[in-house]
Amino acid sequence: MFTKLTEHPSVQKLVAQYDQLPRRDQQALVALTAAVFLFIIFFGIWRPVSSFHDEAVSARESAESLVSWMAANQSTIQQVAVSGTESTTPSSITDGRALMSTVTRSAGEAGLSLQRFEPSGENGIRVWLENAPLSQVALWLETLNSENGIAIDQAALDRGGSPGQVSVRLTLEI
Repeated sequence: MFTKLTEHPSVQKLVAQYDQLPRRDQQALVALTAAVFLFIIFFGIWRPVSSFHDEAVSARESAESLVSWMAANQSTIQQVAVSGTESTTPSSITDGRALMSTVTRSAGEAGLSLQRFEPSGENGIRVWLENAPLSQVALWLETLNSENGIAIDQAALDRGGSPGQVSVRLTLEI
């Protein structure tokens, strides 16, 4: 295969041009080729593989942290799960303003601080919480559902700064 490659006319032309270069230029060309090759190996192969490995290790550590937190809070999680199977109370809230006041009042009672909230349609509200304890958020949402009939339409949870802490974006509806 190498002999076929060296017999190709364009390769022979490049070799002839290389041979005509001064010795110093030939050495510079070899050094430049080696540098480009190392650059491609490093940035094309090594860094992506290393980055993927670091992300995988971080994801594993995050999962281990979540599992240990869940094991430590197993009774609370089971309590929330059991209370979630009970029938929900029909909503006594009739409009968005009453929903907003109920949600903000109950969040304060649950020891949660709403970072931001805004209406979402006629019968909904969007709520943001930052670095809140997951167990408190879960109990608060269960209380909203069981006592007021407020349901979760959409939810997004992100891991917070420390174990057991979450940042939450919710859309709640009557």
